[in-house]
Amino acid sequence: MNILIVGSTGQLGYTIVRKLSKSKSSHSIFAGHREKSNTKPLEKLPNVDFRLLDLLDHKTFRAALKGMDILICTATTATPTQKGDDLKRTDEEGIKALIDASKEAGVKQFIYVSALPFSQFEETVPLSRAKRQVENHLKASGLTYTILQPTAFMEVYLAFFGTTLPLRGTEVNTVSRPFKFSNNFFAGIKNDIEQKGTFNIIGKGDRKNAFISVENVADFCIASIGNPKAFDRTLEIGGPEGLSPLEVKGIFEKLYNKPIKVKSTPPFVIRMMSKILPLFNPAAGNIMALNYAVANNDALPKAMQQTAEEFGVILIHPEEFLRKKFEIRS
Repeated sequence: MNILIVGSTGQLGYTIVRKLSKSKSSHSIFAGHREKSNTKPLEKLPNVDFRLLDLLDHKTFRAALKGMDILICTATTATPTQKGDDLKRTDEEGIKALIDASKEAGVKQFIYVSALPFSQFEETVPLSRAKRQVENHLKASGLTYTILQPTAFMEVYLAFFGTTLPLRGTEVNTVSRPFKFSNNFFAGIKNDIEQKGTFNIIGKGDRKNAFISVENVADFCIASIGNPKAFDRTLEIGGPEGLSPLEVKGIFEKLYNKPIKVKSTPPFVIRMMSKILPLFNPAAGNIMALNYAVANNDALPKAMQQTAEEFGVILIHPEEFLRKKFEIRS
């Protein structure tokens, strides 16, 4: 079985390729990548072939999809990495075109990593709008599909509380990308927990989120490959427990054995930035809208444990995740 991972140079795509390449399965693994993407981490993995595929260049689709049985799409430009990255053109129109091309190429299953909906905030977050458009297009395509809707990734979201701890030991860094706005913001807060004893939140920090590890999202993708249980299904996935930012702060306090102060940004500031920034930096505006939605919405997938058991995935708890990172020498 030939499997193509689109978005393989991102942390999730890389993790899927890594797990598949080291498994004992007979699958042939192909890493889909853009011409200018950094493929060096992928080149170190065994049993991986490469296919050039650019969501902004539909002419690359035919050769990339030739002979493919399964396509796993993790690509997103929520934090742009190259010139021309755009949620509308890449995340929506590009992936829709890829779905159509996959249908024409005879792909047997299209696995799409989307995101958990934000209920009343859906229309205010550009990324969410793009995800829903792609989901609808995929469902109507006639392809056998699997749509995964994960919560916020621990490797990304926990870092923005003010720490580099979640990034330790990662081969591909999701937070540090060629996107100046995000990089500058993170540079200003990345040592707050360790050096200043402050924990950054938006508003009260009382909304619960079942944060999920990238490792587990990859596990769900792999468990869905050729699995009739996953055919034509939309699966909400998350970690084993919904935790508020303040409860996550408690985990950090146990790890560092010290009290940590809360530094809260008023929600109206984030909301205002989400309205102003799109005028000159749409990607930054999307991030602000996303942050506002996360801070004002509980993200608790339905039947988290049951879904994990159905697909044989052992969920990683945020405390387990952070303790393992804590044991890695910085």
